Amino acid sequence: MKNLMALLFLMSFCFLQLVFNAPTGFDHKTSCCSNITNMRIPVKNIVKHWWISSDCPKRAIVFETNNKEKGIEKKFCVDPTAGWVKNYMKAVDQKNKAAVSLQTSQPQQ
Repeated sequence: MKNLMALLFLMSFCFLQLVFNAPTGFDHKTSCCSNITNMRIPVKNIVKHWWISSDCPKRAIVFETNNKEKGIEKKFCVDPTAGWVKNYMKAVDQKNKAAVSLQTSQPQQ
């Protein structure tokens, strides 16, 4: 039984490692997406988004994430026609707009 539990734990750890270290599909040299992910990124981790160049062969939106505690920044190419992508874009825009409003409303020291 202990061996089975250890094996399940090891398999779970390997799965998490694969998910969090998966290639993002964003090519920094050309600013085009080499592949599009279907994985939903937690919207709370997305700090900004943008369309890739229209010169690229694949149309995509790039979601940029930032894990402030670990100092990790990643970019994910996602399908712009997926329904959840538009909702995420709106949520990120609202979050960023609220953050800008909060910064401008506070008095400078």
